[in-house]
Parts: sequence; structure tokens; C-alpha cells
Amino acid sequence: MPYNMAENGNHPLPEMEFLKRRVEYLEQTTQWHSYAMDVLASMTAIFGDSARNRDTASILKNAHECIDRILDFQQTGYYIVDDESSFNLVYAPSQEDKTSIEAEVEVFIRNGMFSWAINQNHPVCLPSRDRQSTIILHVISTRTRIRGMFAGRLGEERVGTTESALKLLSIVLFNTAYALESAALYALMEQQQRTLKKITERQSKELVHQYSHDLLTNLPNRILFVDRLEQSIGRRASRDAHLAVILLDLDNFKRVNDSLGHKSGDLLIKQLGEDLRKVFLGNELARRYGIEASSITLSRLGGDEFGIILDEVDSLDLVVRIVQHLIEVISREHDIDGHQVFLTCSVGISVFPYDGDDADTLIKNADAAMYDAKQRGRNSFQFYTKDINSQTYRQLILENQLVKALAREEFEVHYQPQVDVISGQVVGAEALVRWRHPEKGLQPPANFIAIAEETGIIEGLGAWVLQKVCQDIRQLTRDGYRIPRISINLSARQFRQSDLVEQCRNTLKAAGIAPAYIELELTESTIMKDIDIAVGMLRQLNALGVRLAIDDFGTGYSSLNNLKHFPIDTLKIDKSFVRDIPGDRDDEAIVTAIVALAKSLELEVVAEGVETREQLGFLKRLGCEIVQGYFFSRPLPFEGFREYLKGKSEV
Repeated sequence: MPYNMAENGNHPLPEMEFLKRRVEYLEQTTQWHSYAMDVLASMTAIFGDSARNRDTASILKNAHECIDRILDFQQTGYYIVDDESSFNLVYAPSQEDKTSIEAEVEVFIRNGMFSWAINQNHPVCLPSRDRQSTIILHVISTRTRIRGMFAGRLGEERVGTTESALKLLSIVLFNTAYALESAALYALMEQQQRTLKKITERQSKELVHQYSHDLLTNLPNRILFVDRLEQSIGRRASRDAHLAVILLDLDNFKRVNDSLGHKSGDLLIKQLGEDLRKVFLGNELARRYGIEASSITLSRLGGDEFGIILDEVDSLDLVVRIVQHLIEVISREHDIDGHQVFLTCSVGISVFPYDGDDADTLIKNADAAMYDAKQRGRNSFQFYTKDINSQTYRQLILENQLVKALAREEFEVHYQPQVDVISGQVVGAEALVRWRHPEKGLQPPANFIAIAEETGIIEGLGAWVLQKVCQDIRQLTRDGYRIPRISINLSARQFRQSDLVEQCRNTLKAAGIAPAYIELELTESTIMKDIDIAVGMLRQLNALGVRLAIDDFGTGYSSLNNLKHFPIDTLKIDKSFVRDIPGDRDDEAIVTAIVALAKSLELEVVAEGVETREQLGFLKRLGCEIVQGYFFSRPLPFEGFREYLKGKSEV
């Protein structure tokens, strides 16, 4: 029987025996390859099921099920690297496996074999402690990062060769590493999504809060105020208790901003918000009047305006008492950055359903009542009435017309001459604004100045008057006239403008007019509201070079001693004192005293309202140098004033 060339050890095999064993080997190899492909196909479970089960324990469990089909390990364990780069045994099929594997690995750690093993990119076979079995260590890693370590005690082979099985083990553990990395990334994304969701929810809550609350006081704003009022109205379809809307506005708050700055103004508003919160949302009203905080909405509507909704109020008398208490809380001295600021407020009240059956109407009518309280002297409250509404409507129409009138240049400047009583020459003129209403004709200042002052239109109107006067002076200069000084009335609101001096300087410079041609008139009451601020502003204006006059002198409440602090040039005697002289002993005494005072302070004195020769003679005997009034001329439009100057120059 022929022998093949292959040998089994040192003994040649017969050809048939060789072929038989070769066939068996090929059959086993084929079966192993088929089995290996089946194991590899089952690796998809490592990456999680359809429920996206991505936790570490599930991945290692699925990996173990694959590995258990490759090699017959007596014990196995799976280590994972934590965030501090430490290896921790996190999965073992049983507690016995865990105890045995940990003991074996502890030995390798002590003798340095564990450190060596994790630097190998293939299975490492090491003898066990008892030398009766083999411990296989295999790093679980991707191409860029070590995720952990596999450890198993190897028994006899299950199928195929150990070499092929170890290669398959490497493939499974390599995919396990990517599954763990995928799970970590998925967990990170989930954490980021949860964090983002929390941030988004928090931001949404903050945005909703900012949308419905005032940023300065953290009180409900107008949007939330209207919403709560609408809800209260909706709940009160068949209730007997009262629902009151209260609007509060601080009196002359702009003066605080102008004098102390907007930062102090904001601080004052914030402080008031806290005071009102303690009163209305604490237990004070419940203790005093038996009304619960849940029936009250306190809101800052904007600027220096606050709104209050009182629900479930038994009587209007109770509303009055609460409002009076509110005014007491506001109307006192407040300490702001070391400055004592005395405040008052005006309050308007409307009541559902008598003054409106919807939120907008109730708020509008409460606002009209508040405006009426201001018109009646401030620091008080008013309930809404229909008369108030019609008056407020007329005021609103007038305000709108004034804004349009300024844009359309419907205003005119008329000039009333001021005459030297000795020479008869025109030495000055007072500029007086008139409104040529398109329907009502020429309107005197009394019909619109108060509204312009209240609404702030006066600031724009005052700037326009100064520009117009400068233009007219320039025209008189071109025509060759001897230019008299022109007096311009400065309102209280204009006087509080922080940029008043700069505005005057720029206007004069743009027109090319010398400041000495302009005299600014301020009422005594305007100056005396805050002497320190007034002195500072007057000194700046005086440094600019314009003349300064106190108008309507004698009608205010100042001490005459204050005059020496003011850099003024002229005192103007109010026409109410001139009207009944000579003849009225009181008026004669007052006029005599004012003229004497002016002369002692070396001030020029101008008497207004001179209409008769007797009045002129009396003033001349007192030594009053300059007069103005109907005796010489009514206020004239520019063309008429130019003709008047021409006539005087020809005399």
C-alpha cells in the first residue's frame, strides 16, 4: 500500500488514512467557519435592541453570549475603564466568576502583567495562579480608545482550533468596544438633550415671566394686568361685590429724573414697588380692611404709573379707605441715595360694571379719572364720571392737534414792545407765541400752553420759538433796524431740561445771533421750586451771555433775600399789581416796594399791563424805567412789529 509524503509525527501515513483524516479536518474546518459566521451574525445584538437598549450591562451580556459560543471559558469577567482611567469589573455571569477573575487579575496587577497585557492588541495567554489553566486577557478597544478589558479562564476547546477562536474573540471584543463607545456617545447625547431641555424650559419660563412682569420691580406688567382684569370680569357675571380698577401716577416724577438722574429715578420706582407690595400683597389690608391678598393685583404699568385691581370689595367706601391709605404710603419723604425726595401721587378709580364692562374701558376711564385728579391739584383721587370722560376726550383731541400744529408750523410769534418811559424808544420786546388753529383761528397761550406743558410738547415748542426769534432778529439786522433785546418765556418744564444751555448755545450759534439780544424770562414759582438747582442753571445761562428776567414778580412765595443768589438782570412787575394803580393803596405799596427793591439790587424793572396814562405817570414817578402794555401797543406779528420799529425810529 503506497504511503503519502505527509507524516504524522515521525511515522508516514498510508494514503487512504491520510485522505480520511484530511477529509475530517476539512469537514471540521468548514463546520467551524459556518459556526463562526453564525456567531459573527449574532453580534448585532451587542449594539442594542429595537428599544435602543444601550446600557453597559446589556452590551456586555450580549457580548458574553457570543463569546460563550466561541470558547469554553470556566470563568469570565469584563472590566470597564471609568472617567478616572481605572479598570472596574462591572460584569460577570456569576458571583463565582467575579470572585475568581478578580483574584487572578489582582495577581497580574501586582506582577505587572496586567499593565503589559493592555498594551497588546491581541489576546494574551497567561498561566493561572495554580498553573492548571490559562487566563486570557484581551483589551476591549476601538482604534482610538481603550474601553475596558476581557478576562477569561480557558478550559478545553469547544469546536475548531484555539487560534481561530481567539481571532473570533478579537472580532467580537472589537465590536463590543464600538458598541460601548456608541452607548457612551448616546448617553452623552441624551444627557445633553436633557440639559438642553431643562435650559429651554427654564428659559421659556423666564421669557414668559419677562413677558408678563416688569423687569425693574418684578411686579406684573400691563399685559398681565389686563389679562387678570379680564379674568376677574369673567368670574363676576353674577356677583354682588365690587371690582375696582385703581391707577396711580406719581406727581412731577420727571423732576426726580432731571435733578438726580434716571438711576435714582429707577431706584425710587423699585423702592415704591417694594413698599406697595408689602401693603397690598402682605397681610396689612387683610388686617385693616378684611380684604385678602388673593383678591388684589398690583402692577407697574410703565414709567411712574402703577395699577391695582381690587376684587371682592364689599363697598365703595372700603375702596375709598384703601385708596386714601395708598396715598398716605406714597405721599411722604423717600430717601434715595442720601437725597430726601418728597412725593405725591394722583389716583383715578373706575368700578365694574358701572364704568365699563370690559378691561380696556375700565382702564381708560380710570386713567381719565387720574388725569382729572391731576387737574384738580394733584395728591388726591377721583372716581370716574361721564363728565370726566368728555373733558379728557377734549384734552386728548387738543394734545393731538398740538403735536400736528408743531409739525405743520401753525404757530406764530408776536412781539409786544417794551418802551423806555423817558426816551419813548423801543428797548425790548416780549415774544409771545400764538396758535393759528385751522378751524378756530388765532388762539392765545391760555388755550394751549398748560396742555403743552403737561404733555411735554412745550419742550419742542420752546425750541421752535427760540429758533424763530433768532431768525426774526437776523432779518431785522439785514433790514438795518436797531435791534432791541427780545424776551422769551421759559416754561418750568424747559427749565428742567438737562441740555437747555447746550440747546440755547447751538441755536444762537447756528443763527449767528449774539446772546445779549436774548432775555429769558422765568416765573418766580419756577425758580423757587428748587433753589439750589435753579441757581446752578441760572449761572450757566448767565455764563452763556443771555439776559435773565424774573416774570410775574410778586405773585410767588419767595423770600426777597433769595434774589441776591440769582444772577438776574430784570424784574418784571405782574400786570395784576398794575391794573388798579393809581388808586388801590395795596397795589401802590407793592409796586413801590418792587421798584425800590430792584433799584437797591441794581436790577432793571419792567412793568407789564400798562394801559392808561395815569398808570404810566405813576410808574414814571417811582423811577420805573421800562413798561409794556396796550397803552403803547398790543402784541404784533413780525411784520407789524417791524413797522412799529420803523415808526419809532422816524419820530
